[in-house]
Amino acid sequence: MNGWVSTWNARCGIATYSANILEHLSGDYEIFAARDDSLLGEDGENVHRCWEKGSGNFDGLVSSVIQKEVSKVVIQHHPGQILFRDLNALILELTGLGVKVSVTLHNTKERPLIFRANRVDRAVMGLKRCANVFVHSKGDVSRLAGMGVSENVSHIPHGIYPAPVEEGAIDVPEGRVMGAFGFLMPHKGFPQLIEGFSMLSEWDYLVMFCSDRGDSGGALNECLDTIDRCKVGNKVILDTDFHPQEDLISALSNCELVVFPYQKTKESASGAVRMAIAAGTAVAVTPLEIFSDIDDAIVLEGITAEKIASSLSLIGAEELEKSSNGIKRIRKAYQWSKVASMIDVCLTE
Repeated sequence: MNGWVSTWNARCGIATYSANILEHLSGDYEIFAARDDSLLGEDGENVHRCWEKGSGNFDGLVSSVIQKEVSKVVIQHHPGQILFRDLNALILELTGLGVKVSVTLHNTKERPLIFRANRVDRAVMGLKRCANVFVHSKGDVSRLAGMGVSENVSHIPHGIYPAPVEEGAIDVPEGRVMGAFGFLMPHKGFPQLIEGFSMLSEWDYLVMFCSDRGDSGGALNECLDTIDRCKVGNKVILDTDFHPQEDLISALSNCELVVFPYQKTKESASGAVRMAIAAGTAVAVTPLEIFSDIDDAIVLEGITAEKIASSLSLIGAEELEKSSNGIKRIRKAYQWSKVASMIDVCLTE
């Protein structure tokens, strides 16, 4: 029996990633999910909520793995949910029980100077014991190699959603529409985008699909304050609902450009930008490593409102078309089914 350790059925990028991958993986999986108070729906019979985010106690998880007679486990790791120190201990315990462990690292850049328990190098011993270590970027591969983890590492690009097949339930206004998408979090740079947008005259609307996970109060208030301060309440639409993927992709396909104004992040790949890629829309990003694998994105000059505004003001029709065409090629190359097949090959070796 196969096991999958992840957040699940919740407003979480890792949970969304897991759902899309598992839809296309071969074989049956028991899902060992984190306990969560805000489920999107009822769990299936194969879902077992047996661990707490931020806790190093995995007794319930290990007991569930043993009870279900699981021989292979794939862990979806994010340092905001499981410390690297605790990931190391979990891997060592499972492999010590004879379980074949694979892990997907959604962040390999975590190396805090003070909180050393959450440094990526604290998991090196466990990572070396894994059958597979999946990462999203070539930078991840290099970082792990520098720590002596290389022979079991596979570069697996983030998956892409299918193109929209029909109009969704979200209305987008007429005119030149710029879009934004992603969970409402401080590092996403949405206030900077709003301020930058206020400096532009050639765009009619900025439509922001920025879901509030329930812990976004500060970021939400900052966006609302920026809209008020810049006097763009009639041009900026801030939608904080959690919409179905199909409706969001359809809405983003009706935008002329989708902007990802991230300020800083240690994530290895952006799940949010994949929604815009699925839409086939031209994409603009700030100059951060997280976007290094999006070859046809328009790279902005910087992360400040002024840099964002000056960069966007220079984008013409030809550059928008070139980006959109390239984004559609990426969409075709990395559908979820193709990415899942890459993982399948590694898991069956």
